[in-house]
Amino acid sequence: MGGSTLNKNVRLFDLHAHPSLKMFYLPYLRSTLHATVYSGAHFNPLSFRTRYANLKDSPVRVVVNAHYVIEREFIRRGFKQLSKVLTWGLVPGFMHRLVTADPWETLIRMMNYLDESTENTNRWLLKSDRRVKVVSSFKELQGLADNEIGIIHAIEGTHSLGFPGPDQTRDEFWEQTKNRLAYLKRRGVAMIGLAHFFDNPFAPQTDATEIVPKKVGNKIVAEYDDMLVRMRAAEWKWGDKDHFSDEFVRELLRLGILVDLSHLQEHARQHVYEHCADFNRPVVASHVGLQRFFKAPYNMTDEEVVTINKLGGVVGLIISKRWLVDPIDRYYAGNDGIPDLIENMLHMADLTGSVDVIGIGSDFDGLTHPFAEVFKPSQFGRIAHAMTRYFNDEQIDQILFKNAMRCFENGWD
Repeated sequence: MGGSTLNKNVRLFDLHAHPSLKMFYLPYLRSTLHATVYSGAHFNPLSFRTRYANLKDSPVRVVVNAHYVIEREFIRRGFKQLSKVLTWGLVPGFMHRLVTADPWETLIRMMNYLDESTENTNRWLLKSDRRVKVVSSFKELQGLADNEIGIIHAIEGTHSLGFPGPDQTRDEFWEQTKNRLAYLKRRGVAMIGLAHFFDNPFAPQTDATEIVPKKVGNKIVAEYDDMLVRMRAAEWKWGDKDHFSDEFVRELLRLGILVDLSHLQEHARQHVYEHCADFNRPVVASHVGLQRFFKAPYNMTDEEVVTINKLGGVVGLIISKRWLVDPIDRYYAGNDGIPDLIENMLHMADLTGSVDVIGIGSDFDGLTHPFAEVFKPSQFGRIAHAMTRYFNDEQIDQILFKNAMRCFENGWD
């Protein structure tokens, strides 16, 4: 490997980011990607890393916008006591709306908001500026002009499709779900993540609470970073009679909507692979790490990387050291993450004999801690430059762009 000259035509397909999450929920960001807010290296849930100023000067050609409707249970059970006191004390009206909001109606409003925001963003640009465009099909994605940044609707967490009502039968709820999936397909949704932080009617989530190194006495130990929030793994398993796991995945694959494995329990991921093989569809793990370097159930095993590669899918490596590196090892290192990212890439290439399965899913504007040296899209070029030591130009383009394009071509139709 290696031998790249890294010409200026670097392009990147970000498999997972959250512009709509910030624009929709933060009151000072109003229906536009234009904003002047902090987006520095330190963790800050009030930042806006995917604002237009950071995108226009970046190699990003495509952003998969993962619409995340904040779960009611995140507020009720995920917030620790200190968080509840702070949030209910400072913004009680906002918190009440979160707890009482209908998830399906909120999802539709969020999608509409993103469409409106891209139009508003372009309205304030010069003719020579890069434009943003929501694309609703792979054909539209292929047809993007050189000065356009494509934004794709995706969904993180099937809780946003709603829960069975008290008077609904199982058949009635499933018919409602199929109708909603058909609507999302018509709206151009390309990918749906089956699970997120708390329970949903379709797929069991893993515990996504971050694990951090802490010094206890003279020892360094790994503990949950749960002073403010704590996620919960599902207590039920795939195939539980009260849930809709198999039929939901098969309906997605039939419609031509990609399945995102992120946040899904490991045993459940095996069932998804079987369904994807039946439909000859690729699968995506949009923003994860590898268990080879950090053995968290959220991350992919070596065997899974091989399976995803055989299915024609892609693994989006997250731009957060907290999922790429074991917590104890992190204690003795800084937060520079590019070397660890490339180590993950090289391991995947060794496992599969190619770079076909490797991608990038930044999770920018999610609840993550980005690399110290890559904390906004305009810095993605630093990753591409570092890759030149190990990959040639074609391999770099595959990893950063072509692999995701191939996967969407075969899974989104």
